[in-house]
Amino acid sequence: MAFENTELFDQIATDALKNYGWEDTDESKLIVLSENATYMVKNKETGEKDGVLRISRPGYHTLEELNSEMKWLNQINEYTPLIVANPIKGLNGEDIQVVKGNDGRNYYCVICEYLPGDPPDENNEAQMVKQFSYLGETTAYLHRQTEIWNGTAKLDRMEWNYDTIIGDHAAWGRWQDFPDMTPKAQRMLEEVAVIIKKRLQRYGKTENNYGLIHADLRLANLLLEGDQIKVIDFDDCGFGWHLHDLASALSFMEEKPIVPKLVNAWLDGYRKVLPFTDTDFEEIDTFIMLRRLQLTAWLASHKESGPVAELSVGWMDGTIELAERYLRLFG
Repeated sequence: MAFENTELFDQIATDALKNYGWEDTDESKLIVLSENATYMVKNKETGEKDGVLRISRPGYHTLEELNSEMKWLNQINEYTPLIVANPIKGLNGEDIQVVKGNDGRNYYCVICEYLPGDPPDENNEAQMVKQFSYLGETTAYLHRQTEIWNGTAKLDRMEWNYDTIIGDHAAWGRWQDFPDMTPKAQRMLEEVAVIIKKRLQRYGKTENNYGLIHADLRLANLLLEGDQIKVIDFDDCGFGWHLHDLASALSFMEEKPIVPKLVNAWLDGYRKVLPFTDTDFEEIDTFIMLRRLQLTAWLASHKESGPVAELSVGWMDGTIELAERYLRLFG
């Protein structure tokens, strides 16, 4: 989706407020154009943050898929100690509001409550390790909740498997299309992809390693308030391997020296709630590499997104470093 026409999304954001009866009291301000268009909604007089508006990219999710996301959010808040942003219902009583853009298309909009907090500080190693322990515990609570909730199987969400992550039907595009890709690098990464596929087939899908996951539990989607971790942006939630959530937590820093410490801290937290087997442990590197290739595709297909230019600097060098290590381990 092209985001150069910000006026279109500004119009949709303004019209969406009418569906909540907020057109006179609140205003919306663009935060980021990424997978979706995200706006902060503030009270015009007090400046108080009343919510966060997300305008979904057309064609990415159906209305039923978005309603399934909202159902899970409500369940998490009701039946776990975790904090996630609840959707705010519009005047029609629905979580999802349909707003027609001036291009004639319908856009799905949702306003979730604003959660105070700050993202983790990647430059503070000691704090990062501590926070990853909390994150592991948080992730395990999510996994356990989906295992015991009898409504999980009824949700309409996409499946994150090899094919939809980096295969022929990859949801975020082809990693081969990354601008700095060379023939040599592509051959190496194709060799890596073959090994990943074989290891995933061997690992298999069981009720203990596969289920409903957040699928994008990276630092940008976490808020910290004291020792409390709050989870936001469930837009990519779907059915996938639990280990995908660990790999997602390491997004955009997979090659950094701190990663082993972060993984160990995450595991310490996770094991407080759910078991983590030796078989699971053996595949951590596979899921980190799988996620790296998925993010390579995302960077290639989202050139218009705000953070892409900065994230792409040195990306291929780091990816090759990870690939060489992966091939030494499993090649």
